[in-house]
Amino acid sequence: MPTMCAACIGLLKNGPACSCGGKTVDKGPVSDYFGPYSPYFNMNFEDPRCVHLYKCQSCGKDRRIAVSLREV
Repeated sequence: MPTMCAACIGLLKNGPACSCGGKTVDKGPVSDYFGPYSPYFNMNFEDPRCVHLYKCQSCGKDRRIAVSLREV
């Protein structure tokens, strides 16, 4: 059955609060930062998670968060 990432399709925009208390914003899948063809590398989603980069708007810290894929 096909799967999707809720963060990739825009259902999860804000991440958890940063340690400084600021809001974190989704900057997209980490794979997008590896190279021009990397977003297409895991098209079958062998891993049941999609790792996204969330960045704090206040202090600039970033963190990676694994988002579980959902069946469609």
